[in-house]
Amino acid sequence: MNVSLEVRLHVGQGTTRGGLTLFPVWTDGAPSSGGYLTGRAAAVDAAERAGSPVVEELIVTNRGNRPALLLAGELLEGGWQTRALAATTLLAPGRPTVQPVVCVEQGRWHGSTVHQRRARRAPVGVMRAVESQHEVWDLVRGYAAVAGSSPTESLADRLDITAPVARDLTRGLRPLAGQRGVLVGIAGRPVSLELFDSGRSLAAHWSALLHAATMDSLGRPEVRTPAALARAFAERIERTPLSPAGPAGLASLLRGSSRTRVDAVRWRDRTIHLTAVALEA
Repeated sequence: MNVSLEVRLHVGQGTTRGGLTLFPVWTDGAPSSGGYLTGRAAAVDAAERAGSPVVEELIVTNRGNRPALLLAGELLEGGWQTRALAATTLLAPGRPTVQPVVCVEQGRWHGSTVHQRRARRAPVGVMRAVESQHEVWDLVRGYAAVAGSSPTESLADRLDITAPVARDLTRGLRPLAGQRGVLVGIAGRPVSLELFDSGRSLAAHWSALLHAATMDSLGRPEVRTPAALARAFAERIERTPLSPAGPAGLASLLRGSSRTRVDAVRWRDRTIHLTAVALEA
């Protein structure tokens, strides 16, 4: 059974900094009253599997008393190697779960069993390749050209290195009144759109989203992404048929794909988070 996105996307005027153009996104749906925590407000622990750690799996536990929304691409740093969540999930309180992850630190396989979570995000370039671990490693290595070296080929190291550049490039940018999402253009082309069910959830991930987008823009041509292309990208997302793709913790996942991969996470009969990634680099 295919369904369509239940809200319309409204794309505002873009702001260009270098090769990065950010467009605010609104919807015509009523904002959610919440019911879950996300970003740094979500009290979540992550650890290696007991006895024998597994590259593509971590044990994640929500220590809070409300569901916790974790997003695809969130970094879980430390442990035997730093990972990124492969899929968005809504965690029930107090229940350890095995979560699929990808390694973003190829040169290390030792350390503590515990991970640090700062709600940082992997760039879209990495998440586009999330189904291929070797391609993810290649992409993380590729950021060395704009973010410097890392002794363990760690994406977290490269986020640390580029943090001052990201702060300078995006200085003064804040979500606008009622804004629910952001559409990212790189070097003249739309590459991603991320949408939340409330401005509060968007604000919880704002800095991490902008930093990840900056990483993708470094070294790219300083070309503004036209508003017409951004709005056409949003319209394509609206038209993408979505099909049930399994559970996302307490929520359910709907997915559609053509030139753009669209993942919509639904809970209590509404979409609480949506990501759309252009599959063409």
